[in-house]
Amino acid sequence: MARPKRQDARRAYLLAATRSAIMARGLAHVRVRDIADAAGMSPGTVTYYFRDVQDLFQDVYDEAVERFYLHRSHAATLHDDPTRRLAAMIDSGLPSGPDDELCCLLYEFSPQARMRHGEAAMRRSLFDRQAELYEHILRDGADRQAFRLAVPAADAARNLVALEDAYGYHIITGTSVNRHDALRLMTGYAAQVVGVELPS
Repeated sequence: MARPKRQDARRAYLLAATRSAIMARGLAHVRVRDIADAAGMSPGTVTYYFRDVQDLFQDVYDEAVERFYLHRSHAATLHDDPTRRLAAMIDSGLPSGPDDELCCLLYEFSPQARMRHGEAAMRRSLFDRQAELYEHILRDGADRQAFRLAVPAADAARNLVALEDAYGYHIITGTSVNRHDALRLMTGYAAQVVGVELPS
């Protein structure tokens, strides 16, 4: 039997291989053989560490959700000025482009959420946690008289997260809305909400 440290390393390696397989084939088409090929292992080795491939997918999704939230939480702490904090928050929520692995993974799992209770709950949690980050920035800006909120902070926060989700999908799928357009549109909306222009 593998030692605990080796097991942890192997599991982490398999998570990375699964991410690669999902990026290459799409979640709906990934099988154990694809993960094994990406990892340079046999299918039997994959199922030794993860008896059910759905458990492996769930771990990949859980990890992606947490990494995305921590990335956003960090972005919100980089600036003291409320306008710069809000601009940084918006920037951190949009995919860098169609090949943004972390965002692609989150969108790959989205169609599964309706049928899988665990993923639906995780998505609700991610949405609420991001909205709380926005709400804190908006309330802080209003308290410091840097913002003149046109709508309640909680409403604006939810709208901003919803806009990110929608525009992010367009960036990932390569429609007529690219990252530059999405950033401009979201920043314009946020500026109307807070009553002040945001830095680019």
